[in-house]
Amino acid sequence: MEYTYPINSVGHDEWMNSGYDPKLSQGDVITRDGEIIGNWRVVGYDPDDEYLGGRFEFTALGEDAVKFAEHFASLDMRMSRGFALSTLTRTIRAWYGASNPTIS
Repeated sequence: MEYTYPINSVGHDEWMNSGYDPKLSQGDVITRDGEIIGNWRVVGYDPDDEYLGGRFEFTALGEDAVKFAEHFASLDMRMSRGFALSTLTRTIRAWYGASNPTIS
């Protein structure tokens, strides 16, 4: 599979398009080169209440504890949710890039 971005949250679009189905609220985090570096998930949200917030979490491969998290204020507000995911992705990229300087 070809990945567009340096850090990709696989399954995120499917989760959004499903109407935020809790069964789809997680997936792999993969680099552009296809390396799985961890997983993402969304917690603390209610798919039936678009005005409540939640939290994106990232857990590094081989670890049990959440490494990074980013809150969003409203589930169905693209600006809030999108900003949180973007911020989390930048944080993951900086963390991964610190030990893998070839990531672009």
